[in-house]
Amino acid sequence: MKDLFHVCMTAHKEVMTRNSDDARDFTNLMALAAFRNDTSILADSVMSNHVHFIVLSESPHKFALSLRYSVTKHFNYVYGRIGRLFDKRVFIKKLEGTKHIQMAINYCLRNGLHHGQSETAFAYPFSTCNYIFSRARGIQDSNLSFNRAEIQSYLPKNAYFPDNFGIDSQGVISRKTFQEIRITESWFGTPTNYIYNMNRRTTEDWIKEQEKDDVTADPITLKIIEKGVQFDSEADMLKNEMGGRASVVNMNDMEVCSVVDNDILGRYKSKSVYQLNDKRRCQIALELIHDCHINAIQAARCVALPVSFLPEEYRPKKLRSY
Repeated sequence: MKDLFHVCMTAHKEVMTRNSDDARDFTNLMALAAFRNDTSILADSVMSNHVHFIVLSESPHKFALSLRYSVTKHFNYVYGRIGRLFDKRVFIKKLEGTKHIQMAINYCLRNGLHHGQSETAFAYPFSTCNYIFSRARGIQDSNLSFNRAEIQSYLPKNAYFPDNFGIDSQGVISRKTFQEIRITESWFGTPTNYIYNMNRRTTEDWIKEQEKDDVTADPITLKIIEKGVQFDSEADMLKNEMGGRASVVNMNDMEVCSVVDNDILGRYKSKSVYQLNDKRRCQIALELIHDCHINAIQAARCVALPVSFLPEEYRPKKLRSY
């Protein structure tokens, strides 16, 4: 029997999507993993260093491990890397109760906003958010290609996929063709209610609403959804709900990785940070800290270097005793 689950996979020490091509490949591998494991995806949000899913599945753990394996294999091939990419633990929580489920979907779809990557939930490009009630919100359907040979060119060799998969002009398998968009829409009822929830601020009222469910489960909160995601504080994520912070915050991971991959690596005559030793990665991290005005944790993450390898004065205080 299938149940609804929230699934979260993290990669604290590295970036798993260095650019939009990586995000495309992650999405396509997600579609294949869901198809292989008879898992329906209601919502997702792919960040540079973690990903959230709301899935309907008999075995969400099997789906997560299958996806993790295929993404790691592909990422290692592209960047000449070896070893595990994701953190060992996959966070999985069964969802019960109408209001609990609505809240989990809500938080998943607004993840880009919560992490300050967009000024509204709708503006974050690597999630299901803009696919929900898209026509009612005035979004024109993109022209999709269902040509199997063309789709195959963006997938691993000999990958098997159903005929309903369609790709957009960027080679991304459209979430409209592999996710359960209509089911997700049903949890919000109307386009107006959906827009309201995507712009709604987190308050104690959300917890009180969930108390109406006839379940014993704890209420779904931002802290529960982000359990195991050690990137931003709850206070910062709540501030990000106000919108506008994304336009004034420091560079995001993809922007930093673009500087590394397109501007800096040429000086080292290398195609990937993974081909450099720790000393050179440290040099690049320090350059990013000084020139891009980013913190040590982000700089280290974008060059795949443990932050404890940086000079002591650059490490976060809690790491200075390492």
